[in-house]
Amino acid sequence: MVLLFDVGNTHTTVAITENGKEFRKYRIATKKYETEDELYVFLRNLFHEDIGNLTIVVSSVVPSVNVVFEYFANKYGNGEIYFVNSLEYNKIKWNVYYPREIGADRICDVIAAYKDYGKDCIVIDYGTAITIEVLKDGVYEGGVIMPGFAMMIDALFKGTAKLPLVELKPYESFIGKDTESNIRIGTINATVGAIKYVVEEIKKEYQKPPVVIHTGGQAIYAQEVVEGIVDKDLTLRGMYYFYEEKKSLAR
Repeated sequence: MVLLFDVGNTHTTVAITENGKEFRKYRIATKKYETEDELYVFLRNLFHEDIGNLTIVVSSVVPSVNVVFEYFANKYGNGEIYFVNSLEYNKIKWNVYYPREIGADRICDVIAAYKDYGKDCIVIDYGTAITIEVLKDGVYEGGVIMPGFAMMIDALFKGTAKLPLVELKPYESFIGKDTESNIRIGTINATVGAIKYVVEEIKKEYQKPPVVIHTGGQAIYAQEVVEGIVDKDLTLRGMYYFYEEKKSLAR
């Protein structure tokens, strides 16, 4: 059994898996835990079983919380913990200026895409930020980062005097009749349009059509406009594949 923590800026997905294919998973607020003891009690109640003495794999874009997992692994796990990073995964060439700067979640998406879908993929991950990864002929060529849907709504609310904080949900028309619908059109429809444009331009870099993969909780807003496969567990599988590779090298 392996305990996985996919730590995002807003939420953390915590999962248990035996084979990297099926996951018992929950999503919690990233700020939910501050000490290893709090985390242990919280997870034990969440999974309704003792989750101690497990190997831990962490994909984190929030460095400030990483120490909690280290303490947790030593006190409640088996002491074996792996933090996902590009420098420790050599099956893919990271053809960017600074490979160490690639976000752990993006690395996991690329690893899983390569292993499960082949050498030519475009991965779109919908989180606090929306990321687009470009895998071409088995080489990671870089990608795109843009504000996520909720971040855009929050920015309009915090950056203006009168615009309200609205609920994130689709609006059928492209012409809004009130302030709330105007904001929803601008944040969802316009963002999806930007994603579609960027993906279509990236596709021109390939000799044959790449596999387009959507992942992340908010993929629902774009999956009908930007053609592709929806894979909700892509990041978790990438974490497990990273762990498998590390274990094989240690033998």
